[in-house]
Amino acid sequence: MRKTTYAIIAVFILAIAPAIAQVGIGTTGPKSVLDIQASNELLPAYNDGILIPRVSAFPLVNPGADQDGMMIFLTNPIGTDDKGFYYWDDTPKRWRSIGAEEWKDGSNESGDQYIYATQAKLLGTDMVITDDGRIGFGTDDPVERFEFRGPGDNDFQITSANTNPPNFILYNTGGTIDVPTALATDQEIGALVIKTHDGTGVKENGGFRFYMDGTPAPGSVPSKFVISTTPNGTTSQRERIIVRSTGNVGISESNPTATLHLRAGTATAGSAPLKFTAGTNLGTPEAGTVEYDGTNLYFTPNTTRKILLKGLTNTATLDFPNIPINSSSELTVTVNGATVGSSCSCAPNAAIEAGLTWSCYVSAVNTVRIRLSNIQNTAINPVGKNWKVTVIE
Repeated sequence: MRKTTYAIIAVFILAIAPAIAQVGIGTTGPKSVLDIQASNELLPAYNDGILIPRVSAFPLVNPGADQDGMMIFLTNPIGTDDKGFYYWDDTPKRWRSIGAEEWKDGSNESGDQYIYATQAKLLGTDMVITDDGRIGFGTDDPVERFEFRGPGDNDFQITSANTNPPNFILYNTGGTIDVPTALATDQEIGALVIKTHDGTGVKENGGFRFYMDGTPAPGSVPSKFVISTTPNGTTSQRERIIVRSTGNVGISESNPTATLHLRAGTATAGSAPLKFTAGTNLGTPEAGTVEYDGTNLYFTPNTTRKILLKGLTNTATLDFPNIPINSSSELTVTVNGATVGSSCSCAPNAAIEAGLTWSCYVSAVNTVRIRLSNIQNTAINPVGKNWKVTVIE
């Protein structure tokens, strides 16, 4: 009987509500349009409350403007929407969560405590901040202070829409963050490091690094830039390009002493310090250029392109026979690459008998003849010795 009476009273109140300013349930002095009091404020009953309509799914047909602000209670999670209270927001035409915690507490397998983004988690992507300040995207166990991890596209883009371009800044300081000081001599300032997996573990196999180039001081912060790669058959990096504070650039030379300093060559194929690929010479020569057309190497000192001299050399031991008065004798030396018509020079690498003069010429392909003449008044029998021959083409 009591329940029936309450129901009748409730219907009556709702019926006359438009005619009155405030409605009170369990109170004679309502403090708002609808004021519902608990049966006992200090010791409330288990059913002292309001039941919002409970649903296990959102309506198939979206509400309209008349339902703007209408509230429901979702009894189970759906997709990225957790169980909880929702209201209809008619402007963007969507159900909005009320009081749901986007960030919740959790822990990873390493035992680290963190907070994580619930909606990202529901979609299968971890976004966490550990209690010690590490941030992970795509992982709940970030190794570094800030880590992106994922199976696919992990591009990192910084976009700017004005004349101030985006910058990626690495700032390193001695002392502390609050009380910075200068770095130590030759200390590393910052780096972009490249890593990969070699089948047994993660390896660091390249990078772009900046160092102090010497000792910093007030008004002086000299720096050095280094690009490193890892050769085949090892996991140890080697410095490939070094730019010193002087502006000198070293190619596999850690201490370049010229504007461009190249590493030394070896007998191994592909290790020459400098190599030109055959190409087409400039239509109009430009001062200071070096060009190679596959046949000749050219240098343009001003406005005229000139072929750089090609020198071919060899050393051979020659033992000339006895040479009579006013006579001469010729012996040959092999100089690979020599061609008829090229100029050449020759000389003994030790003292020669008085009264002898010499000359040379290219007599055939790869062949130079040295002529030794006797201008003395007596025959001369030269002692065998080494002769150096140089052919210029």
